[in-house]
Amino acid sequence: MKTQQWTPRIYALLLAAQLWVVALAPADALLRSYLLVVAMYGLTLCLCWQRSRLSVTHNRPFWRILLLALCAKLAAYALLAADAWVHTDGTLVAVDPAFHFCVSALLMVVAASYNPGSPVARWTNLIDGILAASIAWLFYDLLHVQLPPSGQSPAAALFLSRMFDGMDLFVAAFATLRLLASRRADERRFFFVLASYAWLDALCAGAHNRLILASESYLPELLHAVPPAVLGVLLSRRRAWLRGYRPSRLTVNLTASIVPFALSLALTGLALVLLPSEPVLARVMILLAVVAYGARNALLTAHHLSVEDERRVLRRSLQQSVFQDELTGLANRRGIQRALERAWERAVEQGEALAVAMMDIDHFKAFNDTYGHLAGDDCLSAVGATLRNGALAHAGVTVGRYGGEEFLMLFEGTAAERAGEIVEALRARVGGLQILHAGNHPSRTVTASAGVAAFQRGRHRDLERLLKAADEALYEAKAAGRNRLGRAEG
Repeated sequence: MKTQQWTPRIYALLLAAQLWVVALAPADALLRSYLLVVAMYGLTLCLCWQRSRLSVTHNRPFWRILLLALCAKLAAYALLAADAWVHTDGTLVAVDPAFHFCVSALLMVVAASYNPGSPVARWTNLIDGILAASIAWLFYDLLHVQLPPSGQSPAAALFLSRMFDGMDLFVAAFATLRLLASRRADERRFFFVLASYAWLDALCAGAHNRLILASESYLPELLHAVPPAVLGVLLSRRRAWLRGYRPSRLTVNLTASIVPFALSLALTGLALVLLPSEPVLARVMILLAVVAYGARNALLTAHHLSVEDERRVLRRSLQQSVFQDELTGLANRRGIQRALERAWERAVEQGEALAVAMMDIDHFKAFNDTYGHLAGDDCLSAVGATLRNGALAHAGVTVGRYGGEEFLMLFEGTAAERAGEIVEALRARVGGLQILHAGNHPSRTVTASAGVAAFQRGRHRDLERLLKAADEALYEAKAAGRNRLGRAEG
């Protein structure tokens, strides 16, 4: 039989057994009632362990923390059962289960604040854990400091009820906040289970504590069994709760800001209550709350700044990849075209000198056919590096790979004669690489041909005509035997 089928039946039997016990009210009714609650928590522990074992790695810490919280709760009820065995009227003389209830609440807060992920999350988890542990410790200490000497008086019982109501409601609200901010469906499933159990536990515990003050009946003891039974049924279900819910970015950001503030505020509030009786401890806790909140914000701010720097570098890298040729490191066709368009606008509007040159590696197809495309890529890379380094020695010179083995050179503020000299110097540097090319006669090394054209206002009405003039000069150089410079008519 599947777990989700037999689990509700077992809880129903246990609830029926407890109803029978409190209805008959035998002398050891409290002992039997607590033992049945312990049995329910034991079954719920098994289901939680199974859920943690079957969950994805990302969610496993959540379920394990909840498992520890249930262990603390089981230990508290086991102590209550031990006390009821010694004192059938339930006077809590033998044991004090308050510590285990505090530990259970502490672990549920840790589960609600836990954030798996980056290394910075580990530090924030540590800070949140320290704050949660301090809250639990201060709460437990406050119980003993503020509790009247007459521990069994109605005033003391009412004080305890109100204290635990506040603690339970804080845990439930904390879990609900995290549920509202959960983006992942598997995380929402956990926080739905946690929030449901926390709210039910808070309501049932509050109702139980008030009913036993107003009545001598054992029926309120039934309320102890409701939270573990409902939690066990939820754990046995495979359904993903709130499947259609998607938190907004504002909700996520607000929750991320409220969680650490709520922990620090709770610790500060408890410390202020404790201030008259234990001023040193209270001041230390207030200082801890302030320092922890500041340290957590500093860590997150540093992390966000680091992420922003990485994004800025990535954005710059992407922008460069859009306008940069990966093989040669020069501007690609889009990049050199953009630079050329800007230079053209300045030349037309301000009358600056402008020249362009087309350069082509001689017989590059034959080079690829002879030595292979990998060698061709190495050749293009070497030529690109040579042109780039050579251009750095001259102001206003930009070189880009225009396509294939063709390169485009842009000369801003440079007269036609000077541009031709620079192109010749760059061509000579390419030839000086002495890259073997058996198919390139007569040098048998890699050489380049080029064509240069200078902007003339009456002759070149648009950028395309200037580029066409440089391209025609290049083909004239090739027709004349290659490994030379061609000049456009001017």
